[in-house]
Amino acid sequence: MINNIQIPKGYKPYKTIEGKFAAHIGPYYIKYKYPRTIFIVFINNKLSNLNNVAHGGFLMAYADSVGGFYAYNKVKKPIVTVNLNCNFIKPVNVGSWLEAKAKIKTAGKSLIFVEIEMFIKNKLVFSSNGIWKIINIAKR
Repeated sequence: MINNIQIPKGYKPYKTIEGKFAAHIGPYYIKYKYPRTIFIVFINNKLSNLNNVAHGGFLMAYADSVGGFYAYNKVKKPIVTVNLNCNFIKPVNVGSWLEAKAKIKTAGKSLIFVEIEMFIKNKLVFSSNGIWKIINIAKR
């Protein structure tokens, strides 16, 4: 339970590195292991805009987090986002649980292509396609 809100059954907190950006938004919850992982987040006022719906920047950051999780778990190497195209299909109201799923479309030697979809009660509200690049940290 978070702030008197019941976390849906089967979900556990998604661990992020404290102090990094992802630790400041959410919290996210997950169920199932990769490649079937499903993410959820409760849309509260902190994540909203003046229209009392999820802020577009938050939705993009959430898509980036979910896509990055999938890309990393596909290759188990350091990655960075190089492109993220987003489609805002329906508003996401404050007080909603927003579910996110992803699929690896293609994974090559240096790029991973991921499709992300978000749902409220099984209705598509947001979709995104992203590209993540495998990086060599030792050469930087």
